[in-house]
Amino acid sequence: MPAPFSRTARALASDTSRYAVAAWLLAGVMMIGWLGWFFMGSVTVYELSKHARLEVQQSAHPVAALVPSRIVATALALGQEVKPGDVLVELDALTEKLRLREEESRLTAIPPRVESLRKEIASLEQAKTEDRQSLIAAAQTARFRAREAVAAVDFAKDNERRLKEESSFGSVAQIEALRARSETQKLTASGEALASDVKRIEMDAQTRAHQHQAAIENMKRSVVSLEGEFQTTQATIARLKQDIEKHLVRAPIAGTVGDVVPLRIGAYVAEGQKLATVVPRGGLIVVAEFNPAAVLGRLHEGQSARLRLDGFPWAQFGSIEAKVSRVATEIRENLVRVEFTLVAGSTRNIVMQHGLPGSVEVSVEETTPAVLVLRAAGQMSSKPMQQAAQSAPEPRP
Repeated sequence: MPAPFSRTARALASDTSRYAVAAWLLAGVMMIGWLGWFFMGSVTVYELSKHARLEVQQSAHPVAALVPSRIVATALALGQEVKPGDVLVELDALTEKLRLREEESRLTAIPPRVESLRKEIASLEQAKTEDRQSLIAAAQTARFRAREAVAAVDFAKDNERRLKEESSFGSVAQIEALRARSETQKLTASGEALASDVKRIEMDAQTRAHQHQAAIENMKRSVVSLEGEFQTTQATIARLKQDIEKHLVRAPIAGTVGDVVPLRIGAYVAEGQKLATVVPRGGLIVVAEFNPAAVLGRLHEGQSARLRLDGFPWAQFGSIEAKVSRVATEIRENLVRVEFTLVAGSTRNIVMQHGLPGSVEVSVEETTPAVLVLRAAGQMSSKPMQQAAQSAPEPRP
C-alpha cells in the first residue's frame, strides 16, 4: 500500500541531497579560504602608546628661581610673548645692592690713594737725590778744609823745626819754640778732626740714603697692596653683580609663556622652584611613550603611525597621519620615548598646538594570523612562569 505524501517525501529527499552537497562544498571552500588566510594572509600589527602629546620641536624651557628670596615684582602672564633676556620676575636683592654700593665706594677711593702715594714716592726720590748732592758738597768742603789743615800743620811743623834750631843757638827764645810746637799740635788735632768730619759726613750720607730708600720701598709696598685691593674689590663687585643678576629671572628663549605658578608679590620662593614655562616657537612633533617590550627593536625611523587626539573624537575628525622620527634607547620610568613627525596635509580642521593629549597607533609589522595566535599562546603560557618567578622568595646568603 503506497505511503501517504509519497510525492512530498521524494521531493524532500531530492532537495536535501542537492542542497546538502552544495552547502558542504561551500563550507569546504570557505574553510580552505580561511586556512589560506590564516597561514598565508597578511595582518598589520599595531602598538598603542601609553601616553602621547603634541610638543614643539625645541623642548619647552622651565623658568626657575636661582636663589631663595622674596618676589618684589613680576611680569608673568599666560600667553605672554617673550624674548630672550626679558625680565619675568624680580627677587629681593637689597642686601647685595648695599654691599655693591659699599664696594664701589671703596673702589672709587683706591685710585686717588695710589696716585698720592706715587707722588710721594716721586718726592722722596727727588729729596733723596738732592740730599745726596748736598751731602756730597758738604763732604767735598770738609775735604778741602782737611787739606787746608794739613798745609797749616806742615807749615807749623817747619816753623817749629826752624825755631827749635835757632833756639839752640840762642837766637830765639826757647819759649817761642815751645809756642810753635804747641801750635803744631793744635793744627794737627784740628786736621784730624776735619778728617773725621769727612768720614762722618760720608757715613751720614749713606745712612740717610738708606733711610730714604726704606721709606720709598715702604710706599711701594703700600702701592702694591692698594693695587691688589683694587683688583680684589673689582672681583667682589663682579661677583655681587652676578649675585644681583641671579635675582632677575629672565626668559631663556623667545616664545610664549605656557604655564605660570600663581605667586603674588611678597611671596617667598625657594632655590630651583619652578615659576613658569616658556614654550618656544617652531614646528610641532608628537611625543609618545610605549611599553619597552613592545617597541624596542621593532620601531624604526619611517614607520607609519596614526595620532588620535583626546579632544577631537576620531569618529568625527578622523586620525592624523605621522611617521616615526626618533626612538629612545634608554628606558625611563619603565617607558620608552618615541618621537613622530606629522604628515603634511593630514591635520584637517584641527587647531594644532603644544600640549594637546592623545594616543598613537604605530604599524610595527606585517605577519600572518597563525603567527599572532602562536605568539599569543606563547605569551599566555609564559605568564604563570613569570608570576611564579616574581613571587619566589629571594635566596638567603
